[in-house]
Amino acid sequence: MANTGVEVMDAPRFLQAMATFLDLLGENEQLINDLNVYPVPDSDTGTNSLGTMQAGLSNLELANSDPGAMDLAQVAGLVAAGASTAARGNSGVILAEYLSGLANAVNNQATSAQWAQALSAGSTSARAAVLTPAEGTMLTVADAACEVTPDKDFAIYYSNIQIAVRNALARTQELLPELRAAKVVDAGGVVIALLHEAFAIALGVRGSSLEIIPRSQNLVSTYAGPEFEVMFVAKCDESNRKLLETQLQTLGESIAITGATPNLTFHIHCDDPQAVLLHSEKIAEISDFRIANLGT
Repeated sequence: MANTGVEVMDAPRFLQAMATFLDLLGENEQLINDLNVYPVPDSDTGTNSLGTMQAGLSNLELANSDPGAMDLAQVAGLVAAGASTAARGNSGVILAEYLSGLANAVNNQATSAQWAQALSAGSTSARAAVLTPAEGTMLTVADAACEVTPDKDFAIYYSNIQIAVRNALARTQELLPELRAAKVVDAGGVVIALLHEAFAIALGVRGSSLEIIPRSQNLVSTYAGPEFEVMFVAKCDESNRKLLETQLQTLGESIAITGATPNLTFHIHCDDPQAVLLHSEKIAEISDFRIANLGT
């Protein structure tokens, strides 16, 4: 990889990466949906991730400030806040938390060493958002990026991140039985890989595009888990957040949380949405309560 002389991640490069990421999600939306077999084969990871990022960039556009006059922390913070507020599905919640952790760890710009710390913060935040994290998912791919040793030249650094992320994505099939049976890599892992492909492009890395092998249409997934996906916003403090987390664990699975107190977005797979609503209302002020069928 040739030295490009790029030594900082700044707001313009971040903005370019976000625009490219949105394009990549749009181009690969259906392919990612088709790969979606874990935790539920509901074929919506691509759609949910795209919708989450559209909300993130829309929040930036709605800001009163000129994006060209903002620094890295401001731009990343606005994108992350918009994504968190409108996160869609399990993948959207985790993606939003990844971006939030990253945004909270940067200042006006970032050297490669500082960016490595931000990636680590993003990975930690994403993992903390999931009450029962699993390996072989987008969390595993996110971890791979922050384990790469930074190089002063960002293009060299990101070339190495690409290798690490692509290898981690390929390994997801070995880590989850559901992926192995369907002969696919993790759909959420593809989302994180595309995010880093977008950063690489913005930093001047030139090389082969990420190859995503489509799922064979002859393979049929069976699903016997909870019937519904529920998402809602809870207005609560940290103490009530813990109470709500504990309560939700008795009502369903795949629980994930994004946002910051007092407004948190909760995600859960369950069989009784009304029970989730009734119990949650006893603990916090609930709004934007959404229900979707799973496995359909």
